[in-house]
Amino acid sequence: MYKKSSIGDLLLVLRRNIVGVIKKEGFKHDLTFTQVEVLHFIKPSGKATMKSIADCLKVTPPSATEIVEEMDKKGLVKRINDEKDRRVVYVVFTDIAKRVFTSISKHKELIFKKMTEKLNVADKNHLERIIRILITN
Repeated sequence: MYKKSSIGDLLLVLRRNIVGVIKKEGFKHDLTFTQVEVLHFIKPSGKATMKSIADCLKVTPPSATEIVEEMDKKGLVKRINDEKDRRVVYVVFTDIAKRVFTSISKHKELIFKKMTEKLNVADKNHLERIIRILITN
């Protein structure tokens, strides 16, 4: 079906498929794709500043605030002021967010495993190496 497509076209199709999987799983938890992105961004450290979330999403700080407010209403995150600088607000994971993130991650991993099951170990290693090269600035 995609034999004559360019690499760029194929990457866009792959991205669309991956985004579709993440959206579908996020919808099960009443989350938008952007909210899932915020969870992925916060997860490594457990907290993030509003400015760093805005930068990650490539949106304005007021837009990031709206996104976080919706997540706060759902009990996924809470906002905490920095003790030393009250102007700095951290967004932190809640226990609900941890459960949702785990569920989404497990499902995503199963989907990716299915997507790559036709590849042998060497091909998977090459794919990982190539993706790492492509995503490095």
